[in-house]
Amino acid sequence: MKLKKTLHILLLIAISCFQTACSDWTELENENIDKLLEHADAEMKAANEKYYENLRIYKKSEHSLTFGWFAAWAANGPGSTFLSQLPDSTDLVAIWGEKLWANPTKEMLADLKYAQEVKGLKVVTACLLFDIGKGLTPPVPADFAEKNPDIPKEKHWETWNKGFWGWKDGDEEAILKSVETYANALCDTIFKFGYDGFDLDAEPSYSQPFQTAKEMWRPPQRMYTFFETMAKRIGPKAETEEGRKKLLIVDGEPDWFPPKYGPYMNYFILQTYGASSNARLDSRLNSLISHFSSVHTPEEVANKLIVTEEFEKYSSTGGVNFSTPDGRTVPSYIGMAEWKPLGGQYRKGGIGSYHMQKDFAAQPTYKYLRKGIQIMNPANK
Repeated sequence: MKLKKTLHILLLIAISCFQTACSDWTELENENIDKLLEHADAEMKAANEKYYENLRIYKKSEHSLTFGWFAAWAANGPGSTFLSQLPDSTDLVAIWGEKLWANPTKEMLADLKYAQEVKGLKVVTACLLFDIGKGLTPPVPADFAEKNPDIPKEKHWETWNKGFWGWKDGDEEAILKSVETYANALCDTIFKFGYDGFDLDAEPSYSQPFQTAKEMWRPPQRMYTFFETMAKRIGPKAETEEGRKKLLIVDGEPDWFPPKYGPYMNYFILQTYGASSNARLDSRLNSLISHFSSVHTPEEVANKLIVTEEFEKYSSTGGVNFSTPDGRTVPSYIGMAEWKPLGGQYRKGGIGSYHMQKDFAAQPTYKYLRKGIQIMNPANK
């Protein structure tokens, strides 16, 4: 944009020199230059507004999405902390870290609003959920130990957390009621701050680097209750029109849920980290198609499927080596962008990256995200 404005100025000077003696061009009155520049600025503004209007129209079209988990949101400091500095054609972002989405600053909310309203970016909250209250339980009161001397120090948080939500070990009716309360509180947070939905990081079968009893998943009815409560308020089957504008996404193990829950999910996101070939991606897709066959056609499953690479480890290389059908070796993120499900039978939902903000450090910035966008949705020439 700066280059275009500079060319406008040079052109105006050239015209002025032609219309007057060249030796006198420096005597042009400032107010005349200001008027000419004002006209040029108006043209630039109109062109800029048209560009973003077209961008928002593109975001609403059927195409393979560019997605990512964003873990550095602050909107204060380097460009990697801003949603608004992601590549313009980025479609969907999940805020990774409940400390970020649960307590956004005014700078973060301004960044969110600009990214949504001007660039058409969809921004959802994300949560790796094993225990109730994640992100929304207030701190343990300072006088908790004094008032509860019989509770061991290592049990303070668990006791306070469960008590806050009404969870009573051994009382399944009370537990399910507390799960409903928590799910509604998450939805309230989404509506309060204007987020576009929720991404449930479902990893009940995955080992974790921290201790957890995975109580939200055992027995399964607890998670069913959680999901059903959220699905009433957000997602494709929500009870209100406002709620149906929000997204309900499951990543990790969407096929942990019984098939009947498939239509309540906007997207299935798989952590296909380190995938090295189309065959691996097709295999993951086929597994989902089989699981949801009673409620979705293969095409519907493919259109919902987003495959992802891990940039926490591989941001500098764009992933691991990926063998393409034509014999090339490319970074796996690029291989995922090129991948056409089952030999090109269907359009994929898109591609994504964990810790997408780490690609900001590349030269040019967001190198791999931009390449992936162009591969899936080439710009008109």
